[in-house]
Amino acid sequence: MNKIAVRCSGVTKSFGRTLAIQGVSLELEEGKFLALLGPSGCGKTTLLRLIAGFEVPDKGTIEIGGSTVSGPGVFIPPENRRVGIVFQDYALFPHMDVSRNIAFGLSKDVDRKKRVEEMLSLVGLKGLQSRIPHELSGGEQQRVALARAMAPGPAVLLLDEPFSNLDADLRIRIRAEVKGILTCAGATVVFVTHDQQEALFMGDLVGVMNRGRIEQIDTPQAIFERPATPFVAKSIGTADFITGTVENGLVTTEIGNLPVQEQLSLGETVSVMLRPKLVYILPDSKGIGIITERVFQGSHYLYRIQLPSGATVRSLQDRNCSYPVDTRVAIETNLDHNFVYFQENCESRGGPS
Repeated sequence: MNKIAVRCSGVTKSFGRTLAIQGVSLELEEGKFLALLGPSGCGKTTLLRLIAGFEVPDKGTIEIGGSTVSGPGVFIPPENRRVGIVFQDYALFPHMDVSRNIAFGLSKDVDRKKRVEEMLSLVGLKGLQSRIPHELSGGEQQRVALARAMAPGPAVLLLDEPFSNLDADLRIRIRAEVKGILTCAGATVVFVTHDQQEALFMGDLVGVMNRGRIEQIDTPQAIFERPATPFVAKSIGTADFITGTVENGLVTTEIGNLPVQEQLSLGETVSVMLRPKLVYILPDSKGIGIITERVFQGSHYLYRIQLPSGATVRSLQDRNCSYPVDTRVAIETNLDHNFVYFQENCESRGGPS
């Protein structure tokens, strides 16, 4: 088992009357990527700043590389925590060339020229060492910021939505490059994003945050297939929910009876998670659903269907299945799928083991 690079235990932080972080605990092994995902205001950037040392927790402890850096009676300043940080705007010094930007955080006892050359090679910027930031593309500036953060050899690298200033196509290419660079370097990374696809691509682990809490930390696949709460389900992919009642080993819903792989109590009311790929529709004058929205997505259409109860579900269909709005449809699901059920306390039941 790898050593723990970052450990947070019961970390809490308030700003005035606003509770920004509520009892967060997590562990991240050396060489792993943790993507913190959540909407604006959920606390993910505050947690990053607490790990970095830019904020002091009200409660709890933070350890980096096995040493306590924040806790009762202990506070190690950012410059002594062995953390590297890449900000949203990169924060490059506009009057310094690439070499001096990368060398800025290096101690005097380091062979700066050699280390800068190593970083330039790692991030693929050999030959650009004399350029100043405004002479670089957005992707090149991103890599300079990355090289500067990595040059001192930090125990953990913190990335605060580093791709948010890039256009969509460049964003996809650069994040792949950055992931490759950091993997090659064996870096330990905590990465903040509100983009689902980035979290799934970058993270060995994904932590979904909501109102200052981490609702679930797991692998991207596990979080997608077995979300712990409805909020997590909607944070990773597209999810709809319909109500069902447990009867004779099945969950009875308005779209049919669904199988149960785990024990649920007879008569229990649950909420069933449905992903669009699990919902199939076919025009039928006696069907229970009515198409209320059709969105063209290139190779597919995404349909929204209203059910008799007023609930809606979405269905992803091949572009050859083109049905107009107001079409009445029959609805089926993939009964071989292990459905996830949520009880009233929002804990999930069922789904892949």
